[in-house]
Amino acid sequence: MWRLLSMSLLMTVSLAALATSRASQRVAATRIVAAARAQIDARLGREATTAKVSVVGAPRDVSVPAGAVSLTVRPLTGRWPRARIGVPVDVVVDGRVARSATVWFALEVQREILSYAADAPIGAAAESLKLVSSDVNIAAARGEPVRNPQQIDGMRLRHAVLAGSMVRIEDFERVPDVDRQQRVHVALALGAIHMQAQGTAIAAGNAGDVVTVLVDDAESPVRARVIDKGEVEVVR
Repeated sequence: MWRLLSMSLLMTVSLAALATSRASQRVAATRIVAAARAQIDARLGREATTAKVSVVGAPRDVSVPAGAVSLTVRPLTGRWPRARIGVPVDVVVDGRVARSATVWFALEVQREILSYAADAPIGAAAESLKLVSSDVNIAAARGEPVRNPQQIDGMRLRHAVLAGSMVRIEDFERVPDVDRQQRVHVALALGAIHMQAQGTAIAAGNAGDVVTVLVDDAESPVRARVIDKGEVEVVR
């Protein structure tokens, strides 16, 4: 009797295991990684043949319910390219997301960019800088590179830079119409009387801004509206 009972229990367990195996399936991690890599290559375009792409974080095989399996790779977001990037992949069964996994890649993308040929101080005009071409791993670089010197025409450095560093858009700022401590032409109207003088701007501003100006030989500064480059008009 005990023997028959044991055989019955064994058959019950075996049938349960068989039912479980039929109710689920395994999706290989290699398939998930391949789908994520295809997304990376598509984003790289022509650079896919020269870029270095390596997997630094791969998921394990995943178990999902039985059914038709497909993989949906989510769009890449954030700065591109960058040194580390995670690619989310949804494992879809019969049209529904059953599991999700993220594949992490390390990227190296060499590009020819502009760099500074020499150190330069804050405030240096863009036109005065000597720029040279350099081959760098743009994925590891920070900031938006300047691709054409025309992008920084009429601008100046907002901070000092070092020779060999990448020329970035954020290194520059627009030169204001009136700069701090700049000598300016000052216009003053008193009814029908119009006068001209020279002065020194105490603050920076662009056309339409009101700045403080110390007129030559005056004891106290006045408020003046910027009307053009290097020109202001006293307001009352």
